[in-house]
Amino acid sequence: MLASLLLLGLNLTGAPAARASETLVLRQDSSEPPGRRQQKRFLLIYAAHSMLAANREATDGVKQVLDAAFGSDYEAYSEYRDAFRFPGDAADENFTNQITARYSGLTFDAIFAFGNTAYEFLRAHRDEFAPGVPVIFGGVGTDAIAGETLPPDIHGITSSHAIAGTLAFARALQPEATHVVILTGSGRIDRNWQALARRQFAGETELSIDYVSGLTLPGFEDLAASLSPDTIVIILSVFEDANGQTFAPVNAASMIAKRSSAPVYAVYDTHVGGGVVGGSVERFEAIGTAMAELALRVLSGAAEPATVELMAETPVVDWRQLMRFGLDPDRLPPGTEILFHDPSAWERYRIQILLAVTVILMQSGTIAALVVQDRRRRSAQREASARRLELAHVSRVAQLGELSGALAHELNQPLTSILANAEAGAMLAKASAPDLEEITAILEDIAEDDRRAAGIICELRRLMEKGENEFTLVDLNAVVSSAITLARSELILRGVQIQARKAGDELMVHGNRAQLEQVLLNLMMNAADAMADQPAESRQMVVTTRLRPDGWRELSVRDHGPGLAPGLGPDPFRPFVTTKSHGLGLGLSICRTIAQSHGGRLGFDPGAIDGARVILALPAPQKAFQTGIRERASGP
Repeated sequence: MLASLLLLGLNLTGAPAARASETLVLRQDSSEPPGRRQQKRFLLIYAAHSMLAANREATDGVKQVLDAAFGSDYEAYSEYRDAFRFPGDAADENFTNQITARYSGLTFDAIFAFGNTAYEFLRAHRDEFAPGVPVIFGGVGTDAIAGETLPPDIHGITSSHAIAGTLAFARALQPEATHVVILTGSGRIDRNWQALARRQFAGETELSIDYVSGLTLPGFEDLAASLSPDTIVIILSVFEDANGQTFAPVNAASMIAKRSSAPVYAVYDTHVGGGVVGGSVERFEAIGTAMAELALRVLSGAAEPATVELMAETPVVDWRQLMRFGLDPDRLPPGTEILFHDPSAWERYRIQILLAVTVILMQSGTIAALVVQDRRRRSAQREASARRLELAHVSRVAQLGELSGALAHELNQPLTSILANAEAGAMLAKASAPDLEEITAILEDIAEDDRRAAGIICELRRLMEKGENEFTLVDLNAVVSSAITLARSELILRGVQIQARKAGDELMVHGNRAQLEQVLLNLMMNAADAMADQPAESRQMVVTTRLRPDGWRELSVRDHGPGLAPGLGPDPFRPFVTTKSHGLGLGLSICRTIAQSHGGRLGFDPGAIDGARVILALPAPQKAFQTGIRERASGP
């Protein structure tokens, strides 16, 4: 556990100084141009050298929090006190002078102290190089600060050094065990660990506890190999053996655990994975995370003065070692983190498999019912679409019926002209010296009038046909011309002056021409009805097409009537809403359905003044393909 650093006096970086940039962005240039102070800046001081296995995890925890808070907009500098190899006040003074010289041009937002020695160093020397800068310590035992009154700008994460937690973890897996062997090396830190264990287990009466030290590393290995399998072995630390040879504790613990005939437990989470069964540990990365989160609260002013928080322990186990010693996984304490476990599919998804089988069996009949229901739904949708298509067609036919008188007049004009020209041509042909040029001109007039009549009939046929399910490229300007041609006589009878303001170029959309003409005719007739009570000179209608900046095509009809009637409510397009005594209120509803089937929108312009303006907006042809044209095969 990181709490052990109170006794160990070591740092947490886990990587050599030359590789520190792998964990945090470390800066070597300590100069700061005048007036430039934007990034957050942190100083990380480690108690010892950077070779401990726990260091990378703790520093990663700090980095994750700072990255999430600032992205790349912060600087972090690391310094190593290395108090284990260079102890004493003189070394402290040299370290202080080194930091003072190196960072004389910089200011820091916070200083992180990793380990007890780093914390004690900052308590004594911080004001010499960073006066008033908040300190966030971690890996410091609760007993190290017990009775102290911390300055308001010193905060930290403390550790309980509860070796008893690892023993309780071991007893849960080996409830029949009565013999405990606690191994420690011969170094100063190792002796501190043993003294701490003796204090914590001083009142233990149920277990026989042997404290073993003063051996060489091979001696520890031989001892572990000779123990009974029902023994509990706890390795605290082996920094130095009886011959004075020094070790990385994780390596020593791994060598002993691999030779041991009894399960071995430890207080460091980094020891788990090298032969140690597990233990109740403080995760190094979690401690680094907690330190950085506390630092953020301090910088934001959300932390109380001298905030001190206790780090929680986490039970951790190596699944492979459970299997090696035949320990029952069901005895693991709740919340245990299991490492190196690759369960079978049945072990990993047993509940899910059982649930899946149950669901499959229960849904066997349901699936068939859903298939039948889906078919019925599709059939109902097709029927509803057909009904809507029929309703649109009936509405269009009814609309043409209302225009029948005007259409008859519109057809009568070219037919009358044809008859008059034919009679005149016949008279000229009977003359003794027929005027061929005049006859040719008459025949050309007859052909032009015929084409005009044929065009009207063609438009009527298109509107009367039911083949509305085909979408092609349509020119909105052509739609406007056709609709005005059909409605011209009716509008003249009503005294309505119509003006077409069409876009200069073709305005292509992907749609059904008959349906679009139906929409425009409906809007034009509604506009004419709205102006029925207006003076003759005010009955003016403007039909406009334009290309909007966003690429959509717009067709609008503007009148100079009284505007949108209040009785239509917030949604004038809903069915059976009308202000006409002779109407059903379906025209606008059908028009909106047609607009939606084209991927477009139909609505009133809320900013219209002196009358009403209805806007049909349609997407560009390529956008219509991308967004999808609803009910393409079935009409509106």
